[in-house]
Amino acid sequence: MESEESLQRPHSSSLASLASSSEGDHLFEEHDEENEDLGVSGILSDSESNDAEDFAYYQDVYRFVGVMKEGFQNRRIAVDWETIQRKKTEVKEEFKRKKEEVKEAVLNSKERIKEKSREKLDAGKRKILKLRKKTYKRLKNMEPEENYRQKVVFTKSVLTLVLKTFAVCSGQWLLPWYYAITCPTLIIWRIITYWQAQFQYFCLDFCYFGNLMISLIIWFAPSNPELCSLLFSVSNGILYLGAFSFRNSLVFHSVDKMTSTYIHTVPLLLSFGIRWYPEETSRYWHGNFPSNPIEPSWWWNVLMPFFILATHTALYTLLVNVILQPEEHIVTSYRYITAKKSIKKIFGQNPPYIVYVAVNWILCLVISSVTLVFYKYFYAHVFGLCVLLWYVTWNGAGYYFDVFRMSMSRKNENTAGKVE
Repeated sequence: MESEESLQRPHSSSLASLASSSEGDHLFEEHDEENEDLGVSGILSDSESNDAEDFAYYQDVYRFVGVMKEGFQNRRIAVDWETIQRKKTEVKEEFKRKKEEVKEAVLNSKERIKEKSREKLDAGKRKILKLRKKTYKRLKNMEPEENYRQKVVFTKSVLTLVLKTFAVCSGQWLLPWYYAITCPTLIIWRIITYWQAQFQYFCLDFCYFGNLMISLIIWFAPSNPELCSLLFSVSNGILYLGAFSFRNSLVFHSVDKMTSTYIHTVPLLLSFGIRWYPEETSRYWHGNFPSNPIEPSWWWNVLMPFFILATHTALYTLLVNVILQPEEHIVTSYRYITAKKSIKKIFGQNPPYIVYVAVNWILCLVISSVTLVFYKYFYAHVFGLCVLLWYVTWNGAGYYFDVFRMSMSRKNENTAGKVE
């Protein structure tokens, strides 16, 4: 009985301690050690008393203590998992909150950027409207003067065309005088305007050099048949071809376009009068043009023009490409011709300068060979004149019905928008 009481006391005290203690694991370990001691003492006492019931009781107590220990361990694991889940939930909520704050900040910044852009755009529109109003007022003030100038140029161009038609058909004596007066005037005007527009390198082309050579011949050697034959070949060869290369057109209100057409066509009309009507052309001139011109020859009609062109090309290349070396934005005849779409299709992008020179020389030989036919046959020469007249007239019609009409319609639309 004493042994049973002694066993019941530690059992009850251990259960009370397990119920009241907050340090479950530590107390379980202490009671486990006490129970092991008690179990050993029980076994020893049982060996003395051989009481099987007492031994079974101690085993039940030991098993109960192990179950309680395992339960408390599982409870601590469950508590830790709940803590993890709670922390995870808190982190997710914090992440969502931060995400919403960032999203709201981005939206606010976008709205601020849009507002600033809208303000700058409105300010730019106001400036553009002010500038357009000023430009419209200036154009409105300039229109009467500009229209008057274009009317004057148009009238002079048409009257000049009538005068040249009369000179070619009946009054051939007008041709040298007309050329001698108008050629230096227009070329000087062209040099001034092209220099202001940074097109001055065009004035070094063979077209101007050829007109200078023709002027020297009619002034200082009008009766020389060889030089008159050379004048015919240059006028109906290289200058004739230049009208097609630079797309000359009869735009009667444009001084620039009429000047370009003049440079390439009027020498041809002068050569027509000198070749087929030498006596009428010389009537009021200071010298007589040869009434018995030389026969067509390869030397004066083909090779000599080619030699003059080659000499001009060498001097031009030395002066422009070696000495002066114009900047990229400056337009020259080489850059102008090679920038055309038709030239790019044939020779590709940016053909070399040597190719440009070689093509010019080949075309010079071809067109100079054609001048042999023009020089020998009157109607062939008339046909060549008609082809050139058709070409420049067709280009002028294209300008008036395409380019000019579109620009005027655009101008009317802008004016209507201003009025509205």
